[in-house]
Amino acid sequence: MNFPRYSPFPSEWISFAIFFALILGFIVISELVKKYFDWPVERSRKLVHVIVGIMISISPFLFTTALQPVVLAIIFIVINTLALKSENFQAMHATERKTFGTIYFPWAFLILALFWWERPVTLITGTLLMTFADTLAATIGNTVKNPRVYRLWSDQKSLEGSAAMFIASYFIVLLTTLLLREYIFVYITTSQIFGLAGFMAIIATIAESNSKAGSDNFSVPVISAIAMDIYLVNFANDSILLLIGWTLLSCLLFIAAIKFRSLTGSGGAGAFLIGILIFGAGGLKWIVPLLLFFTLSSLLSRIGGKNKFNNLINYQKSSRRDLLQVLANGGIAVIIAVINFYNPSDWLYLIYLSAIAAATADTWATELGYFSKRNPRHILTLKRVPKGTSGGISMIGTMGTILGALVIGLSGLFFGLTLSHAILIAFAGIFGSLIDSLLGGTIQARFHCPKCKAMTEQRIHCDGATKHFAGFHLIDNDAVNFICTLSGAVIILIIIGL
Repeated sequence: MNFPRYSPFPSEWISFAIFFALILGFIVISELVKKYFDWPVERSRKLVHVIVGIMISISPFLFTTALQPVVLAIIFIVINTLALKSENFQAMHATERKTFGTIYFPWAFLILALFWWERPVTLITGTLLMTFADTLAATIGNTVKNPRVYRLWSDQKSLEGSAAMFIASYFIVLLTTLLLREYIFVYITTSQIFGLAGFMAIIATIAESNSKAGSDNFSVPVISAIAMDIYLVNFANDSILLLIGWTLLSCLLFIAAIKFRSLTGSGGAGAFLIGILIFGAGGLKWIVPLLLFFTLSSLLSRIGGKNKFNNLINYQKSSRRDLLQVLANGGIAVIIAVINFYNPSDWLYLIYLSAIAAATADTWATELGYFSKRNPRHILTLKRVPKGTSGGISMIGTMGTILGALVIGLSGLFFGLTLSHAILIAFAGIFGSLIDSLLGGTIQARFHCPKCKAMTEQRIHCDGATKHFAGFHLIDNDAVNFICTLSGAVIILIIIGL
């Protein structure tokens, strides 16, 4: 059934102009109310957030194509960026902490409008979760006198706020889906709508809790939209019990990983979400190689004990992965898995495995290279450098590179790939690891600690800021690792001639 759309004017650009003017009007009114009635800034910001969220959530009812909503999102990305930079319109963006939430939100809506316009119920649900559930979570967290606070990544959250996020998300998904289920792209029963609400509430709550500077304004609506489609497709394919089972198993798996210090809290939450998206999008065929990378790499990291970490303390690499390290190694993989979910292709599986092979090859090179009796040589100068130095290579580390890439390549044999495919994947992984070493030894940022005089890859050392002296300041080890996995994917593309 076609989604109901209402065109109050002959041209949708007239509707767009009025729509845009109304949003600007609400922002200006909120600014005036804050100024003349001495409203708290946070209250004004939340009011603007809710009003704008409601308006953009009804945009699928007003516009037949995504053109006007996309233009609207781009305009507000520009306006919000300029307002934040100039410190104008504080009712729109000012908070007690530094946040880019007002920029993340229009970016999220831009992504939703571009890719989910033909699935309006998903778009509306993702937008409403950010509009109401996140606002309620922040309100409850700030209202409770003695909240039980925690911090996964950077933003401080409270258990009370997260509970409010979960409950609000559950009912938003439940009510929205019940009201609009005749416009969902698959048929879903009432009982399964309750299951969908629970699944999405878990995903949205974890995405909201694991944020930095308001990044949940982007992660919550986008990840929730993908999660909703994944649940619905798995339900239609009669694999929903497997998805639910994996979700429960993932909780146990990553709680254990945090307990045994393989992951930080932010890393565990991020890995949980990545695992859900990849398993839901592709099943065992897609999740097994990633599990091999994570479990075997974690075991290798633990070999050598505390002395291993202490000897590498000046370097950014650590056996306990945080969210950025998880994204650096698994970000490309999850993007490819999601693309394959919406546009399936056999070639994408080769690209996916090559990205993981590159991450595995690089990780194993570092973990096994530690056990070399001699310090590694710099990949360009061939001079001896301390163990853990980015750009350093050794014989045993190179063996780890080859072995790690082969393990991932050969894992594809269990899912229908040929031996020649496995070898090509391993080659792409090895080459990606080589690029990692080249970048790590040339453009990766290096710092000097003023207190202990050590040369380090860390921005904070001896509880103080370090001074940049070499490489590009923005390119750290996480950025290099991300480029490594991207390189593995690009190399296999070149090899297979796509």
